[in-house]
Amino acid sequence: MTTVGLIDPDRAAVLLDARDLSVFSERLLDAAHSAAGVEELYAYRAGEGAPETLASSSDLADVAERAAAHARRFHRSDPAVAALKATPPGSGFLCRIPADSIELAAYRELCFVRPRFSEKLCFGWRFADHSLVVTFYHRGASGAEIDMAQLGALAQLAITGLTRLTRRPAETPSLVAELESRLAESHPILSRREREVCARTLAGRTAAETGAELGLSHGTVLTYRQRAYQKLGLSKSSDLLAAVLG
Repeated sequence: MTTVGLIDPDRAAVLLDARDLSVFSERLLDAAHSAAGVEELYAYRAGEGAPETLASSSDLADVAERAAAHARRFHRSDPAVAALKATPPGSGFLCRIPADSIELAAYRELCFVRPRFSEKLCFGWRFADHSLVVTFYHRGASGAEIDMAQLGALAQLAITGLTRLTRRPAETPSLVAELESRLAESHPILSRREREVCARTLAGRTAAETGAELGLSHGTVLTYRQRAYQKLGLSKSSDLLAAVLG
């Protein structure tokens, strides 16, 4: 019998029905673990400059630290970058990267040795102006037999789902910009990051969505929001709306 890489339709529907990046990440990891024993995932959008983290999930500690370190520093030393650059727009790529092929010692130590990952599998799609990359980590032997057909089908779903979740209507940025402008005018005590976070909160973004847009971790978004509330003497987002409108 030939393996065709089909994903359980019910599992695929549950994944694509997610309306929050953090929920999407958790469901994607669950599906990848069932399909191929994946223990951590990291997805990002690559363009000019540092990559933007879109999804990150793991049952292991310090997953946020690893995702942030890759976005800030290690992406420059990631062998997947060469595969990405060699991929023409409108097509995808796959590469398997064993831990011992990572030349930068700090990168190898933090993202492979400490969590005991032997390998990562990267799937990506290159659009005209950016790329989406989904990375799966596992602890099995490097080069171990993995159902690549299943994992590839799941990566395709992941890229589709992430594209849908991060696509914004044309009018949304103007709303956020207007809210940031009002906050800057009425509450100059707020820092730029605090204004960015608060504006997105008022526009209906979750902390996970705000973090994905701004390249911040979920916890950092909550910290900026709490600092802003403390400066303004507020306790919840509805108070913030009143403060802006007032």
